[in-house]
Amino acid sequence: MNFRTQIVLASIALCFLVGCSKDKPSAETVAPGGAPRVAQVDRVEPSSTAEKTDFNVQPNGSSAIAVFGQIPGGSTVLWNGQPLQTTGGGAQGWVAAVVPPALYQTAGTSGIAVRTADDAPVSNTVDFTVYGKTGPPPGLVELFPHEALAGKGFNVQPNGESALGVSGVGFLPGVTLLFDGKKMRTVFGKGTGLSAAIPADLISKAGTHEVWAVNPDSKASNKMKFVVR
Repeated sequence: MNFRTQIVLASIALCFLVGCSKDKPSAETVAPGGAPRVAQVDRVEPSSTAEKTDFNVQPNGSSAIAVFGQIPGGSTVLWNGQPLQTTGGGAQGWVAAVVPPALYQTAGTSGIAVRTADDAPVSNTVDFTVYGKTGPPPGLVELFPHEALAGKGFNVQPNGESALGVSGVGFLPGVTLLFDGKKMRTVFGKGTGLSAAIPADLISKAGTHEVWAVNPDSKASNKMKFVVR
């Protein structure tokens, strides 16, 4: 979730604390011809956490998700069909919802959907995954890219670092990618993907480097080669 979204969600949580009124249904809830407008969910942020681990923590201590898409004002977020305390929707294109801790105590996948205020059919469903804090060792399958030219960046980020994508299996939130044994700044994507920032000095000269991943439970993956030509 980007920084802007975090700030906005923090403001929304204040509304929960002081009891802000919920958005009233608007003309956006009615499709042309008078039929109820069905919500469309594109994505949820964040889309995962580790079991018993809070996420996007709000000023009142609760965890929150943001659901993006075509969502009329006054809509309610559903977690496996259970309504969550929700605010937002309409022109802003997203709603925020408080997620009670009981819903992410055990590993599993839950369906996130939206119900409009006028009881139109419930939207499509997207997944929110709760990962276990331990499991089998992760496994690397492919690096993106698997080689680079000395002194030349790849997938260059705004700060000048290169981004290495990794596909595999069994990654857990908090996973770390190691490059020749050095811990890289790692972004967990999902159980089958992650990315890591590679500083320019590590790819400044030709050579072969070992890359592997370590989960928070200290279980390590197989090693793969990254070649600098």
